[in-house]
Amino acid sequence: MALIPNNKLFIVTSALNTGMGVVSAEDRLEQTINGLKTLRKIVPDAIVILADGSPNKVEEEKFKELSEWVDFIADFSKDADVNVFAKNHKKSEAECVLLLKIMLLLKQEPTMMKLMHSVDRIFKFSGRTDLLNSFDVHEHNHWGKYVFKKRIPTWLTDSRKVHATDLLITRMYSLCPSLIDDYTQMLHRNISLIMQMRIDTEHAHFVNINKDLLVEIDTLHCIGTVATTGTTEIY
Repeated sequence: MALIPNNKLFIVTSALNTGMGVVSAEDRLEQTINGLKTLRKIVPDAIVILADGSPNKVEEEKFKELSEWVDFIADFSKDADVNVFAKNHKKSEAECVLLLKIMLLLKQEPTMMKLMHSVDRIFKFSGRTDLLNSFDVHEHNHWGKYVFKKRIPTWLTDSRKVHATDLLITRMYSLCPSLIDDYTQMLHRNISLIMQMRIDTEHAHFVNINKDLLVEIDTLHCIGTVATTGTTEIY
């Protein structure tokens, strides 16, 4: 008898070594580890992949320290497609390409393909984010759906707001494994839209997501540091 998938897969995106923002490389590592600790505490059985898209080479010592808290590390700091955006401080494009690469890994890499047979929910979780004790992983159990925090009206003030009327927070969200192909196509559209309209990934996600597949929840139950200002925000 086939086992019923019941594992949660967390894809933790990071840029450990980057010149962007006011958070130092040392603090980035510490905040990433602290976030992983909260993830392990609250969802102890989660499968965790750390996907790093730093524009600069990440020291092996850092990955060794992080390996205590994750199951797999995917180092994309040398990947040409990610690097061309990361080195030019194009954060939204770099993150979309990074996620695109991970989706392809889940579908094509033998170890990941086998792993996916046990997964019933995929979470995108930004590094340097702490889960709060109020987080309930089961709130995301919506088969065939994406789950995001409720849309937020755009802060854009020019003609772009005609199309990008709202945005979706991308610090954390989840999708059903049945949507990997749909999400892969959406990431391709996001990259094109970000480059054409010069908007960020949060606006692009809202524009391109199939609203019939979208479930919106009031809160994500997490807190994170904003790289550009160093402030913390609750989501």
